[in-house]
Amino acid sequence: MTYDFSSLSRSGLDVREGVTLAPLTTMKVGGPADYFVTVTDEEQLTIAVRWCHGARLPYFVLGGGSNILISDRGVRGLVIYNRSRRVAIEVQDATRALLTAASGAAMAGVARTSIRHSLTGLEWAVSVPGTVGGAVVGNAGAHGGEIKDNLRRAAVLDEKSETIVMMSADFAYAYRDSSLKRKRPLQAGFKPVVLWAEFALASGDEEEARARAGTYLAHRRRTQPVEPSLGSTFVNPPGDFAGRLIEAAGLKGERAGGVEVSSVHANFIINPGGAGSAAAADVLKLVRRIQEQVARQSGILLETEIQLAGDWD
Repeated sequence: MTYDFSSLSRSGLDVREGVTLAPLTTMKVGGPADYFVTVTDEEQLTIAVRWCHGARLPYFVLGGGSNILISDRGVRGLVIYNRSRRVAIEVQDATRALLTAASGAAMAGVARTSIRHSLTGLEWAVSVPGTVGGAVVGNAGAHGGEIKDNLRRAAVLDEKSETIVMMSADFAYAYRDSSLKRKRPLQAGFKPVVLWAEFALASGDEEEARARAGTYLAHRRRTQPVEPSLGSTFVNPPGDFAGRLIEAAGLKGERAGGVEVSSVHANFIINPGGAGSAAAADVLKLVRRIQEQVARQSGILLETEIQLAGDWD
């Protein structure tokens, strides 16, 4: 089937075919998109999604490319590369403010912006990869903090491409999970899309917030690998740590094709050679091997934190 992208072109959106997605992910693996377009603000994101609904062309929104494993066969439909990065702050009074960020804004950058404005509550996110949209959907967190702690509301394009505003409670947040994540298998389709998120933050001391953020960054550099990775591969089971279980199963350094279990932190699968040196199938093979061996050793079946995206069997 052929599609007429002329109306998107008139809106300043350049649709290309066969764009390889691996360089746009933190793992540096994955195949091409059938069609690909970059959006730079919420209006363009809305236009692209609504165009897809009208044309019946499934879409897939790609943000920071972390915590997802894109198939070697790529993604069918239109991949919308979300680069909407607006951040605005509205001071409420001497003790609190609201920070609004577009879904394509880097979560770490949003955290740094809050610190520069002497606002507290997002310092934990300075070490978190990915974008605001992905963080809201997945209830991202680190160092004892998570999205649900400060999210007030978010604007979402629903399955009918109508804009709705969801309050934090509407996301039914759980550990690294939400109502949107549960209804969003990562294949191209006609799923909800986060446009922007609003966080309620407290006024504080900039130097103290900066010091906390610096501590978190130093901890990440000390305990996590620098090579391309998916981020944390598995969810920590209740009362334990996935990395400890993987290491106890003797899997540090375990390899499959061009990827391996990090020797720095066993809950990270890394791609030492970068783009072009490994396949998504290698990653999935190693994920399954880890699950099997940890289950055999400890009786615990590790649940993946990463999500498969694109054209998988």
